[in-house]
Amino acid sequence: MQIDGDVAIVGTGFGGTLSALILQRLDLRPVLIDRATHPRFAIGESSTPIADLVWRSLCRDYDLPRLEPLAGYGTWMRQYPQLACGLKRGFSYFRHQPGQEFHPRSDHANELLVAASNSNERADTHWYRPDFDQFLVNEAISERIPVLDLTEITEVEDGDEWRLSGHRAGERIQIRARFIIDASGEGGFLGRHLRLRNDGASLRTNSRAVFGHFTGVERWEAELRRHGGRVAEYPFPCDDAALHHIYDGGWMWVLRFNNGVTSAGLMLDAAQHPLDLSVSPEEEWQALVARYPSVARQFADTDLTALCGPLRRTGRVQRRWSRFVGPNWAMLPYSGYGLDALHSTGNAHTLRGVERLCDILAGRLGREELYADLLRYEQNLRREIDLLDLVVHGCYRSFRQFELFSAFSMAYFAGAIFSEDRRCHGQWNKHDAFLMADRPEYRQMVEGCYEELLRLLGQGRVSAAQAGAYRDFVRRAIEPFNIAGLCDPSRMNLYPYLDAAEPG
Repeated sequence: MQIDGDVAIVGTGFGGTLSALILQRLDLRPVLIDRATHPRFAIGESSTPIADLVWRSLCRDYDLPRLEPLAGYGTWMRQYPQLACGLKRGFSYFRHQPGQEFHPRSDHANELLVAASNSNERADTHWYRPDFDQFLVNEAISERIPVLDLTEITEVEDGDEWRLSGHRAGERIQIRARFIIDASGEGGFLGRHLRLRNDGASLRTNSRAVFGHFTGVERWEAELRRHGGRVAEYPFPCDDAALHHIYDGGWMWVLRFNNGVTSAGLMLDAAQHPLDLSVSPEEEWQALVARYPSVARQFADTDLTALCGPLRRTGRVQRRWSRFVGPNWAMLPYSGYGLDALHSTGNAHTLRGVERLCDILAGRLGREELYADLLRYEQNLRREIDLLDLVVHGCYRSFRQFELFSAFSMAYFAGAIFSEDRRCHGQWNKHDAFLMADRPEYRQMVEGCYEELLRLLGQGRVSAAQAGAYRDFVRRAIEPFNIAGLCDPSRMNLYPYLDAAEPG
């Protein structure tokens, strides 16, 4: 069998399939290729306000009305209640001590909540990827886009056009295309076939993961109430969020879906928790969770889902290919690099990559200016990765003193909220960098907060007075971007959502 197209897209996760739907609207001929099929287990589940804004823009710009309701919890539930998702009102963080119950403090000093919306209607979502990705693939099929699942590509030839050869259902298959988008994620399709160098070791962050999908996970609020937590003061229910348990040398994510499934995973600093292959993933999970009694109680009566199967475990998750583009190929962000799930940046970054790359291909495929535009895409992607790496590594370093983490993380949240506000007010263009990574003043602010953090930690245990001084340092540094009242001690680490029209 031979299939001819303009753009071959390797990977049918949400980024690849959405790209295909957009390119179809641009009168280009996409072909989707995947070695697996749907539905399937996947992580990369948590949306953010900027992700929702980009999703909505793409749907309106490229006439995809059936997809637009997925841009927010309220419209999603009205239009597609059969597609499982989770309610995400914001970000919640709780600092645990080994061997101790979690005891909420009256001043919330071991808690941090940052709201991302002011109602369930306008809330973000957790994407239950088995349903979400299957829905998008079904949309592609209904648009008569060739979807070649269960296809193993064994030969890749690059000349005047790409020739991808392999097998599908026992049949020899060849795909010819003028351009390739690598949407294979950690599969690294082009990285492997082009023999690119993996520069992941150059990243500051060094973490690994143990994760799965569970049933029977108790709501964290129930545990807080057992210990007198003042949950009525929270700006949103802490479980209706990307919930983070912060511990020595890492953190745990807990994302609840409305079908009884909860995504949960341990992210471990690989220097403090080196991988020991003599211990099974299940044994490692149980041992780590048991160190924190309140978390252990939350997961006491859980089971892994059949679709997920046994717990998954990785080595170091950080990866970065030496190139992200060529004259006739490009990687989406999550194919070009992997960093860490902290702060839920991955899906938004992928959507910004889809937005920029599809705009580059519109009307430029086969023209001389295409490669120059792709190189600018690559330059921005490098800046974005470096900035995100700085943010995540600084957070890992500050986990041991939560007051430093709650201050340093404001450098990220100030930029994220400021970016969302700019987009809401039309003060952006499609080729702006994600998280303002192309704005020197923002990068320098984050670098300054990071360097001061490392200087403090280099002195040993940081006193309460020093931690307070660092919070003031961050508050002054983020002032040009702080439209949400961050680093305000009177808020006691509880930050409500402020509408754009509301003073910060």
